[in-house]
Amino acid sequence: MEFLGIGPLELVFILLIALIIVGPRDIAKTARTLGRFLNKLYKSEGWRTFLDASRSLRGLPNRLAREAEIEELKELKELRKDMTEAGQGLTKDLKAMEADLKDVGAELRPRATPPARPAPPAPPPASPEPSPDAGPEAPEE
Repeated sequence: MEFLGIGPLELVFILLIALIIVGPRDIAKTARTLGRFLNKLYKSEGWRTFLDASRSLRGLPNRLAREAEIEELKELKELRKDMTEAGQGLTKDLKAMEADLKDVGAELRPRATPPARPAPPAPPPASPEPSPDAGPEAPEE
């Protein structure tokens, strides 16, 4: 158990020094005076300020950690909101592009009739006379 950061062995040592310095006759009077002084000190506004400052300094690391987490959470929420908005914007753009493609497709369908089959090539005209270049014809059987 510690009191004001002083352990039991240290307290005994302090009391022993006080007994040696003050003496056994005046120890009661000195203890009474010291008690009144400590009572006034504990009830003073300065002591309360000291305790409040001490408590706030002890809790400072925890408070800073909580605030940092809160700031990080706020940043994450903002980032999530931005990403959601960007996703919604992309979705709208994709839907608009899809509608435009459907409109273009609808416009192209009537025009995209398959071309008519070309007519087969006409046979070469038959000539009644054999051409001089053609060699002798074989007899027909």
